[in-house]
Amino acid sequence: MTEILVVEDSPTIISTVEQFLQMQGYGVHVARDGLSALAAVRALAPKLVLLDIMLPKVDGFEVLNVIRNNPNYDQMPIIMMSALTNPEDVERAYSVGADDYIKKPFTETDLLDVVKQHFINGRKVQAI
Repeated sequence: MTEILVVEDSPTIISTVEQFLQMQGYGVHVARDGLSALAAVRALAPKLVLLDIMLPKVDGFEVLNVIRNNPNYDQMPIIMMSALTNPEDVERAYSVGADDYIKKPFTETDLLDVVKQHFINGRKVQAI
């Protein structure tokens, strides 16, 4: 089973995303803050991370930066998902190493399309 780590602090979004991805056949693990996310990446080495930006303890930008600076995980696809829609926030996510950026609110179809694209194509680096 393909494992996905969902890093999100909103119980509503966690529940929706977790249930939906499980129905699609993915194994889903959840971290509710940045520190837990980093521990989960080390413990689980998921095939893909869905990462919120606004998180308790350590924000998503820092989580992304730590993952990208670790050669064991630097090729792990990371999709940022955030309500931050300013072009500067999106650009910052890509400059730190995000593979994709999905804006909240998103539909289940949008989420599934992005996830599938990264499993089909593997990690790709966005040019800014």
